[in-house]
Amino acid sequence: MILSSVIDNTKGEHTVEPYRFKVLALHSNEPKEPAKETAQPLAPVINNDELTEQTNSDLELSEPNPPTTQEANTVESTFIEELLKRTDDLSGNIVKLQMQIENQENEFKIRLANETTRAKEEGLREGQEQAKAEYEILLNENSKKYASSIDKLDEQASKLEALLSSSQSEIAATAIEIAKEVVLKEIKDSSAQIASNIAKSLIEELSQATTIEIKTNPKDYEFLKSNLTQKSHIKITSDDAVLAGGVIVLSDIGNVDGSVMARFNKIKKILSE
Repeated sequence: MILSSVIDNTKGEHTVEPYRFKVLALHSNEPKEPAKETAQPLAPVINNDELTEQTNSDLELSEPNPPTTQEANTVESTFIEELLKRTDDLSGNIVKLQMQIENQENEFKIRLANETTRAKEEGLREGQEQAKAEYEILLNENSKKYASSIDKLDEQASKLEALLSSSQSEIAATAIEIAKEVVLKEIKDSSAQIASNIAKSLIEELSQATTIEIKTNPKDYEFLKSNLTQKSHIKITSDDAVLAGGVIVLSDIGNVDGSVMARFNKIKKILSE
């Protein structure tokens, strides 16, 4: 295929014609010396027949011999070998180029994978840092809100304590007055029963006494006399100075005012201290 495209088969043989180089005179910068006038011998006169023969003789001497078939084959083989060598070199260069391209592709893939991994890690790290910063900001905001709420609660608690402290005596006095009204109503309805209960309580407190005198309101006298256990050292007497529902106990170890109003005044004094 290569031989047919290089050598033309229309000629039976390969002809190489010589190329003649013409020698040109060298021009020198040196000044030319004037030609000396010398007597030159005159050239011999040559006729036309002699000139023609001499020219033909020179042409026969200068014409090269046509190349042989062996020389043509040698030139052709050399050309083919050179062409094959260059083809091999070109194929080798192509293979090297392909290998270089593959290496570059592999390097690019590795670099791309590394950059992708690095970008993911960097993105993850940045995301974590951003989430941490946002969480810290939110935590600080909530801490400030909670601290503010606690301060407000403490302030309200202090105000409430101050209010309770300032109103405690008033509240106690009010509660006592309310209880007093309730007790007075009960005394009005059941004064004898109340006086009897108070007397029993005071007798127990004065259990070490040898003599006891219980003074009660005339309204409650008969009920106490019939309901209290009569002992030799206990004496029950009627006294208008004692309010209904109450008693006054006299003993050898001390006296006790068991009237309702005295008890209320005692409680009121304790709460006001």
